[in-house]
Amino acid sequence: MSTMTASTANYLWSLQDVLGQGATASVYRARNKRSGELVAIKVFNIMSYNRPHEVQMREFEMLRKLNHSNIVKLYAVEELPSKQKVLVMEYCSGGSLLSLLEEPENAFGLPETEFLTVLQCVVQGMNHLRENGVVHRDIKPGNIMRQLGEDGKSVYKLTDFGAARELEDDEKFLSIYGTEEYLHPDMYERAVLRKAHKKSYGVSVDLWSIGVTFYHAATGSLPFTPFEGPRRNKPTMFKITTEKPMGAIAGIQRVESGPIDWSYHLPHSCQLSQGLKVQLVPVLAGILEADQERCWGFDQFFTATTDILQRQPVHLFCLQQAMAHCIYIHHYNTVSVFFEELASQTGIAVQHQRLLYLGHDLPLEGSMKVVNLPRTSHTQPLILLNCGPEANSSPPFRERKTNKDMYRSTIVGVVHQYLRIVKLLHTHRELLLQGYYSYM
Repeated sequence: MSTMTASTANYLWSLQDVLGQGATASVYRARNKRSGELVAIKVFNIMSYNRPHEVQMREFEMLRKLNHSNIVKLYAVEELPSKQKVLVMEYCSGGSLLSLLEEPENAFGLPETEFLTVLQCVVQGMNHLRENGVVHRDIKPGNIMRQLGEDGKSVYKLTDFGAARELEDDEKFLSIYGTEEYLHPDMYERAVLRKAHKKSYGVSVDLWSIGVTFYHAATGSLPFTPFEGPRRNKPTMFKITTEKPMGAIAGIQRVESGPIDWSYHLPHSCQLSQGLKVQLVPVLAGILEADQERCWGFDQFFTATTDILQRQPVHLFCLQQAMAHCIYIHHYNTVSVFFEELASQTGIAVQHQRLLYLGHDLPLEGSMKVVNLPRTSHTQPLILLNCGPEANSSPPFRERKTNKDMYRSTIVGVVHQYLRIVKLLHTHRELLLQGYYSYM
């Protein structure tokens, strides 16, 4: 056998075909010797065998216990000729969420539909973990794999359960696991700053990591960033996460030894609509809370995220503002509630709203249900006219882009951002013409 390959009784792989590497193991792309089926093989290194035996066995036990479409499947545990155990797992063809975020077109975050897929998959996977009393302890984009279906749609799956253990909602643990940027502040203090304390940790540490991961997926950047970055300025990183005001979802230090700029909303540069941002920000604020007593519990998190995922998006284009909107609303709500949401997002009073669809007036009664609205998309939205005295009213306040937004990413990422803007302007031009012809 070539020194560049390795094998077990049923699987063969090249040592150069590495999918990922961690502190205790490497993951390779392998094939079944008989069927040719692609799998992922996790091979543990010498450092992993320095851990207590029960810790070594924990990942095997966790994966055998878990069975869900949003968790990477364990197919088998096999041995190398050296008797080292390896995990044979489901292969995910789309790489990790981290690799997707590192693509230039996602430098400012994922498109809205893809972000909602991430949200749904992570929530469902985490719900399965909590139903089985499991805490993951190392949630991050690199541990969320992407499987591409035959229809081209993504399915995201939680992986790497080397740090996972059983833990009920009211239980605590003392051991330290995780990745710096996604680590709960209490754990960061002890693991990264090496400061001893007597704090114990509960399941809320996973919620903090989920919050950082969701923010990263939505914006393309980390929420808490000291000057020179989190790895170079660790004391300030800890200061930002622990001194964060209640409700803030991001904190950035823009100059050396300078103040922290707190943000209570998602940046304008991200690709999410204002309608989704309004729903998402309270969730991020609730789980990005360093105080474990004030942080949301999983029940509240699941309730809030399920509420978002069950809402129906209604796409609109406001003619006078030349601006697209998306209202997320429950199908069982009345049109009156929809009108109020529309007024809140656009600044156009209910009595001044006039809606068109496919060039014709869309008469709506307030008592009607939202489910009866016509199906819309970003290319075929409802057209909204402001029939009030302030016919040329400007849109609601939109955040000014900062230097960080313009220069934080590679120039290729910025080019992708401008290409999106050009495409959006072309779509808006067509909608403007459609709206004005209908209006006239």
